[in-house]
Amino acid sequence: MIKIFVLIKQVPDTNNLQINRISGTIIREGIENVINQDDFHALEFGLSLREKYCGEVTALTMGPPQAESALRECLAMGVDKAIHVCDPIFAYSDTLQTTIVLKEVFDKIKDYDVIITGTKTSDSSTGQVPYQLSEALDIPLLTDIFSIEINNNLVECHRNFGHESQNVEVELPVLLRVGRHYDEPRHISLMGIKNAFEAEIEITDYACLNSPECIDGSTKSPTRVTKTEKPEEMIRKKEFIKGTTAEKVQKLIKIMQGHGIEKIWVGEPHS
Repeated sequence: MIKIFVLIKQVPDTNNLQINRISGTIIREGIENVINQDDFHALEFGLSLREKYCGEVTALTMGPPQAESALRECLAMGVDKAIHVCDPIFAYSDTLQTTIVLKEVFDKIKDYDVIITGTKTSDSSTGQVPYQLSEALDIPLLTDIFSIEINNNLVECHRNFGHESQNVEVELPVLLRVGRHYDEPRHISLMGIKNAFEAEIEITDYACLNSPECIDGSTKSPTRVTKTEKPEEMIRKKEFIKGTTAEKVQKLIKIMQGHGIEKIWVGEPHS
């Protein structure tokens, strides 16, 4: 039976994003928080591996007390266990300190085969934790996964990396970074919701770990947020081109020339 851990994060709902204009940080208190969208695909991937290889799936998050609701949602979706890494000293940790804490968590767990993450989080979009955590734990990281098989202690993966198609073999344990293209998250059943509220969530705090003294997200994270902005929705100009096909082509060429994107064929014309 393989032991699967899915890292999830609770983030502010992007439809109600608010920013502290003084500190430049995202306001997380008093607003609706949701599971990061990419992490649903990581959860689905973990659950599908469990069904295929007879495993156990644990959802794990590092976050404030309110992140418990995100873990309850993971339990409702079908994971077997949930771990909440929570301590005031972890607040406002950047990706480096988050990685250090997560390393200590997995050093404490010891028995793990597969760790799964999404691609990035909507509140920071750095996508750094999977890479940093694989280095910290000294385990291989597989990204851009197209298909995957696990045979005994060997992971065989077909991945599409840029313009390359690669077949990769690594030994367990392994860290997998899953993109949204890979699967479609399942729906949550009413029985799943009932079971989620009856399940016990394991709490891991600073005292439980062998974390170095440098851990203090509020004051010792090396990353400093200087400014955060909510991107404004861009309204694209719409223009309808009328006329015959030949007239439309000529008008379209002029538009392309005006934007400097026209390419002219300089070779022999096709017959």
